[in-house]
Order: sequence, then C-alpha cells, then structure tokens
Amino acid sequence: MIVRIARLLVCAVFTALAWFVAAPLTAHAEQQAREVKGDFSAVRLLNGGEKDGAWQAGIHITIQPGWKTYWRVPGESGVPPQFDWSGSVNAASIAVDMPVPIRFSDGNGDGIGYKTEVVFPVSVKPADPALPVQLALKLFYAVCNDICVPVVADLKLDLKAETTSASDRFRLGLAANDVPRDGPGQPVTVRSMRLAETGDGKPVLEITVEGLADPTNADIFAETDGNAYFRKPELAGSSSGEATYRLRIDGLADPDSLKGKPLHLTIATGGTNIAHEGLVQ
Repeated sequence: MIVRIARLLVCAVFTALAWFVAAPLTAHAEQQAREVKGDFSAVRLLNGGEKDGAWQAGIHITIQPGWKTYWRVPGESGVPPQFDWSGSVNAASIAVDMPVPIRFSDGNGDGIGYKTEVVFPVSVKPADPALPVQLALKLFYAVCNDICVPVVADLKLDLKAETTSASDRFRLGLAANDVPRDGPGQPVTVRSMRLAETGDGKPVLEITVEGLADPTNADIFAETDGNAYFRKPELAGSSSGEATYRLRIDGLADPDSLKGKPLHLTIATGGTNIAHEGLVQ
C-alpha cells in the first residue's frame, strides 16, 4: 500500500508540473496546428463532418512501438489525459468519448491505457449552427516506456465542410465501435455490484454479469469518486449464463464507505463493450 501511495503522489506531482516543464510538440504550420509531432508520439485533430446538429470531431494519438499512453483511470501508475477546450469559439458543448482500454504491466505495476494509437471521438455542438466552430485544444498526456514523457500539444481546427475528411470519418466510425455503451438492448447485463471480503479479510467488489459469451475473456474497469482503486477482476465462478468476478480494492480506509456509492463500470467483452452505472450494495 505504501508503494502504491508513493506512486500516486509521484503521478500527481508529475501532472501538476508537466504543464510548466513539458515542451510543446512541433506544429506543422501549413496544417494550422491541426497536427503536431514529437519524438515518441504525434497527435492530430479529426473532422468527420456534421451529424444531427453536432460536429463529429476527434483526437488521434499515434505512439511509437514500445510506448503507451493512459486512460482516464491510468491504473497503479500513469497519468490520465487532460483536455482544455477553453480557447474554442462558437462551441456550446464539447464531449469526449474514450474507447475501451487495455491493461499492461511494467516495472511500475499495472497500467490501463492504449498502445500504438487511440482515437477519442469528440462531439461538438455549435452555439450558432450558421457559423463554423473554431476548435482549440490544449492537450496534456503522457507517453511512457522505461520513463514517462509529458506532452503538451496546442491544436486548432475550424470545423467546416472544407476541413471534413472521409478518412477522418472512417477512423471515427471505427473508434465509436470501441466506445462502451449503456442503456436497454445491450447483450450484457450487470445483475449486482456488492461489497464483499476475501478469506484474509481484504475488501473486494463482487460483480455478477449476465450474457457474456466468454467470461474468461472479459475485463472490467471500475470507477468511483475518491481514492478507491479496483484491481484486475478475477473470475470467481460462472453458470447458467451468469459470471461472478471479484475486484480487490486499494485505497479505502473504510471499505463500508463504498456501500450505496455510485459506481461506473466499463466491461470489455471482446465484442460489444458495455458501460454501466449503479450503486454498490
């Protein structure tokens, strides 16, 4: 536990300082900062066109082999991405989706994130639909191998017909398929989420799921407010279409404080990825 707290403190300091010490990536002037490149990664804004009154934009990060970047819950160590859209013009709302991540292990412990590349779909609703949206993003993220390198990228793109790309639309369509979805009609259903204990008295989150085609090939990422960190799920048993998993919990001084608390699940099934909101029993 002490080691984990130390890692979290290092990550917090790393995040706070990175805005001041990270060198910005090199912008391609002819692309009006739509794309910037560095030694270990590159990032580009996408424009897939307008649909149902909103622009379908995106953030495409490519990563050098052997390096990775992180999800919003980065695991035992790592740094989540941060998106600052405050410089945008004519944007009433901007929403970023995150595709389902993967787990990886290294010398710093278990991480959660992406390798090779990731596309974050972005839905942008204009304040005035008759005018173009000037999208401005100050993006902070980290790419890590044996060391972590902070990255600050300033990107800009006018969302209009002239900057729309068929290849961007294609990439965004693929990424949208990997974004977890909730609501009725999903093939996988969460039956229960409850606090339990292991034989040695350690707290675990016990989750029962129905409808998984292959319970041994699923992963569950759990999120809640506070310092609780949920480890990789262990399959405790399965029968009659239901599977029960146990996730060890770190960072809780009082495990009972989790009861009745809202919890967000992302379930990677190897097919359709599921999002679920509920209360811990």
